[in-house]
Amino acid sequence: MSWISGVLIAIDQLGNAVAGGNPDATISARTGYFANEVDSLFKLYWQTMELIINFAFYPVDGPDHCHQEYLKDKDQHNEAGSDLLRGVLGIIVIIFCIPIAFITRAYVLVFPKTRFDYTN
Repeated sequence: MSWISGVLIAIDQLGNAVAGGNPDATISARTGYFANEVDSLFKLYWQTMELIINFAFYPVDGPDHCHQEYLKDKDQHNEAGSDLLRGVLGIIVIIFCIPIAFITRAYVLVFPKTRFDYTN
């Protein structure tokens, strides 16, 4: 793992912890877990968060970023958090995913060989 990848993952885990999640899990893994593996009153909330995050990372990771991140971190305990902290998570996702969506799209334009192979 590169230095920048490690720093970005640490920031992601910090955001997850601030929003009431497990500090060892990323926002994407937490969202993938609750959107796909848990039936709850908040299923639509988690699926909406998953849609936003997946859109941001689509150019580099393909169509199912959150669920794939959850599968990589399956042994991490994921916590839903309180209503207030789910709101904080929603704000974090929206604020950060808009610029990430622009960055990932620009990145694959500059480095086209890193584009995800969608045919697999």
